[in-house]
Amino acid sequence: MYASFVDFFREEYLEGFIKAGGSKIKFYMSDRPELRAELFRELARQAAGCGYAVAQVDAAAVTKMHLINNLYQAITSELDLEGYLRSYARRVIEQLGYAPDEVPAGKTFVDWAVEVHGRVPERLRPETRSVLERDLFRNQAITRAFATAVMQLAADELGALERKLNPEDKELLYAWLKGENPRLSELRRFHLFTRIDRYNARLFLRSLVELVRLTGYQGLLVVVDNLDVLLARRETGRLLYGRAAREEFYESVRQLVDGIDALHHFMGILGFGRELVDDDKLGFKSYSALWMRIQCEITGSRPNLFRDFLDLDRLSGASYSVSSSGGS
Repeated sequence: MYASFVDFFREEYLEGFIKAGGSKIKFYMSDRPELRAELFRELARQAAGCGYAVAQVDAAAVTKMHLINNLYQAITSELDLEGYLRSYARRVIEQLGYAPDEVPAGKTFVDWAVEVHGRVPERLRPETRSVLERDLFRNQAITRAFATAVMQLAADELGALERKLNPEDKELLYAWLKGENPRLSELRRFHLFTRIDRYNARLFLRSLVELVRLTGYQGLLVVVDNLDVLLARRETGRLLYGRAAREEFYESVRQLVDGIDALHHFMGILGFGRELVDDDKLGFKSYSALWMRIQCEITGSRPNLFRDFLDLDRLSGASYSVSSSGGS
């Protein structure tokens, strides 16, 4: 049903705008959750095929979903951060002029280079850390705290630390990167003095996207479906999310939309049913600061696929417009 739309999405965004460095937040509405889920799975498959890292999040399964740092944690839980660090370490080896495939499993790059190439460890370790510092600390898209954690994990993977991290240390650093927020008292020895919270989570998302890029991916696609949970009610009839919680989520999305130019190579898709639009008191329209940014007053007989807010139910059997009005 959505074959033409999938082709459009791949060509215009995955192989075009996002690959070239752009970023977008898309709002895709459908009252048929099973078809919406099917479409999102296909978009994720297309993104993976185009070289993107992909995270698919079910908003109904996220605790305190209205907090942007909890959403960040849900995103990272769908990503293989350990695998990314290993891939990044391989790229560092290439930057140093060696072939990563020649380093045997179970041996660090530094130990291998010392043994096979006669390198002096006291010189190779600082040389390796210098490459890491250039990639991470001189990269304006990566926060210093995020760079500090990645630097230590990557240096350990490469054997460039004077003292190797123990398994508990690595588990702690990965937990921090994933937004699980260990105690600050445990993090100070790693020169980490902050935790990921609602105020800095967007900066850490930007850092995450850049880490994905450093590992060789084209960018990051994040799909968050079932946002209808914002209107869900408990068995008692009370709303699962109160007004303050809903508005905090809407404001977080508003800030993402307004700050989209600070992100590069990122596509975010938010999926939901029609009720989130039709309910004036609880839905998007209840938070005018967000609604003014995503509504489109210009309508026509043909859906405009470039629109950031798109009614997927109108795509079935419709002829599409690819006019550039309404967004890139």
